[in-house]
Amino acid sequence: MQPPPRLRSVLTLALLAGACAPPNPYDGSFQLLPPVTTRDGLVWVDPARDEVVFVLPKGESVTTRRAAVGDEHTVVAWSAATRDQESVLALTVPASAKEEDIDEQLYRFPADGEGEPVVYEVRAPFTASALSPDHRRAVLYFGGDGSSEQLHNANQIAIVDLQGEGVENVTLNGFGGTLKAVQFPGQIREGEETPIVIGGVAHDIAAFLADSEVVLMDMDDPALDQVAVPLGSDIGFSPKTTLLRPGNDLFVDPALFVLSAQGSEVGMLTLVAEGDGTGFTAQISLIPVGQTSSDFLFYDSASVPYLITVDAAGSALVFTDIRTQGGFTVPLGSAAQRLFLRDADGGKQAVVWAPSGTQLSTLDLGGIEDSLGRKPKHLKIETGIDELVVLDNDRVLIGSGTKLYVVSFPEEQVTPLSSQVRYDPRGSALVGDRLLLGTAGQQWVSTVDLQTLNPESMLLDDPIGAFHYLPGPDRIVITHDDPAGHLTIVDPADPSRSTSHVHWGFLLQGVLDQE
Repeated sequence: MQPPPRLRSVLTLALLAGACAPPNPYDGSFQLLPPVTTRDGLVWVDPARDEVVFVLPKGESVTTRRAAVGDEHTVVAWSAATRDQESVLALTVPASAKEEDIDEQLYRFPADGEGEPVVYEVRAPFTASALSPDHRRAVLYFGGDGSSEQLHNANQIAIVDLQGEGVENVTLNGFGGTLKAVQFPGQIREGEETPIVIGGVAHDIAAFLADSEVVLMDMDDPALDQVAVPLGSDIGFSPKTTLLRPGNDLFVDPALFVLSAQGSEVGMLTLVAEGDGTGFTAQISLIPVGQTSSDFLFYDSASVPYLITVDAAGSALVFTDIRTQGGFTVPLGSAAQRLFLRDADGGKQAVVWAPSGTQLSTLDLGGIEDSLGRKPKHLKIETGIDELVVLDNDRVLIGSGTKLYVVSFPEEQVTPLSSQVRYDPRGSALVGDRLLLGTAGQQWVSTVDLQTLNPESMLLDDPIGAFHYLPGPDRIVITHDDPAGHLTIVDPADPSRSTSHVHWGFLLQGVLDQE
């Protein structure tokens, strides 16, 4: 069928008008990457405009700044804040696989968006990053999910100097295992350099966990020499996490313990000096720890260096003398999977719990070598444990359905708080003795005084998209789902509607001025 002549003319004119009309500069997508939180603000990546958007709340207003990232030939694959929240990282990759001669680059922006970014040539479309606790480095690598589509070297990494402009592109040398995770076992104090001392020489060691092996590298070594340690592919040893025990009088050399995702053994790598003393190597042993091991830590009694592991299948703690591999088991009588230590009267105390369990078990370690002193205590959590967050040495927070429990170990007290929704640790922050809460999907933001256990809540105008706490201005920032930008700023010391401020449209600021 053909349209009548007059209609054909109208259609032709319309098509010509559309073809001649200038492109609409505002037709671009407003699908931004999820924001990352810095000390003083929130940072979005706007892929359609190749920009990073910095939103900085201050007083009753917000400041918006935009900075270019990449160009029309690239796209931002992911963004992240550094651990000190002073910088924002963004990795650019080719926008199309058909684009050639375009290198992957990592941008490091100041968190306030002022000043030029540092740009690193990282040479590969890495899908994951590990940030060192001392804030000095980022290690980029391909995550174990194999999310990169193109052919890539699964054991290629980039070591990025976050305090300068250097980058080292390296391939790990191992036994064929694929890299799964990167850890910094020696760094136990946030923001501080804590090297591992081996034979009197300091080493900043990173551990690269792969299938049935661990590769160790001294990040301060200009040659980046590597020590690859096989851990038993024949027994299905799959490294999951690491734990470093520094050397002392009870066991002179530092020991790196490796937990397997399954199996009844823990890998123990004794780190010793090699050659002229500037290098190091690892002596391997596998420690039997019962039926399984789901978590571990080390503890020194007056005369014995113990490795403590959680036997989840046997609901027990296993104590092993790392010198002789002899030891004993302490039955807990309740579900056990996770473990941490706290300071208690008379020494250290182990706290053990399990997701979906209904009890916290505590065991005083002061007299652990005496069989009469191995008597765990229990604190009942009636509705079960969904989430557990250690608040400080004396208190933990437990999410259990629509209940929150604050547990005080010195008083052996469990205090329930009722909520309308399930607790989500991502929607909370601890600031001194204030617990700040804002679960996505609900319309309440709350604070709890952990000294008095008195909660305060305020009703928002719109549901929470995401909860953010900014330590710089000491403000809660609640984002609401809106492509133009919509947020509520709350004073955690006085959470009320009269002291809060709502802002809308800030993600459009500067866009309408662009050509």
